[in-house]
Amino acid sequence: MAEKNVQTLERSLDVLEVLAQAEGALGVTEIGNRVSLHKSTVYRILQTLAHRGYVERERDGDRYYLGIKIVELGIRFFDDLQIRKVSEPYLSDLANMFDEVVHLVLFDQGEIVYLDKIESSQIIGMRSRVGRRAPMHCTAAGKAILSTLSEDEVRQILKVKGMPRLTHNTKTDIRELLEEFPEIRRTKVARDNEENDLGITCLGTPVLDYSGRAIGGVSVSGPSIRMKEKGPDRISAELRRVGEEISSQLGYRC
Repeated sequence: MAEKNVQTLERSLDVLEVLAQAEGALGVTEIGNRVSLHKSTVYRILQTLAHRGYVERERDGDRYYLGIKIVELGIRFFDDLQIRKVSEPYLSDLANMFDEVVHLVLFDQGEIVYLDKIESSQIIGMRSRVGRRAPMHCTAAGKAILSTLSEDEVRQILKVKGMPRLTHNTKTDIRELLEEFPEIRRTKVARDNEENDLGITCLGTPVLDYSGRAIGGVSVSGPSIRMKEKGPDRISAELRRVGEEISSQLGYRC
């Protein structure tokens, strides 16, 4: 009985993860195909999840999407994360200084997760969103975090996650990426030179916990022309300051 309950729970989580990754609502058959379950099983799971508020059904159709209960849990999770609470005023400072998109990211399972974002007032911005995952090898915050790890750890992460080419500037050779790290360690700032999004330059710095382990990062992103006009050196200096102050608030001591 206990084993059956665990299997049901795992299937329910599979359904929720599929809905979380979808661009829109999904039908029962489509969900079933993605999780390799019969549609009758998927339907029963969806009914239970809908009853508890974890999924909702379209008013005029038979398609499902994540419910408000998931949002409530997510907000509670974010509010409980010390790094987000500590970082909030520093992110606002950066946004006010440069009027470009500011991100707070978390290091999780070999990827970065966008934990917080302050938008720019400018028309052209970033397509990122809170909760979205992104690779580390082609993002400034990701590279900043990787630079704090040993070469063996970096190689293991990239062996599992790969180094997909997202633009013609994306580095797909690990040796070329590793060559950046000495300078990143020296300056504490990494640069994404249109490696994740064409036309977008990003600068990022790591955030360390009390033990000196990189748990996340902060970045400033904007159209390459605007970032150049505002001065990469000036942005880097403020990023470095913010990263160090957040790390200090989290208990890190040099």
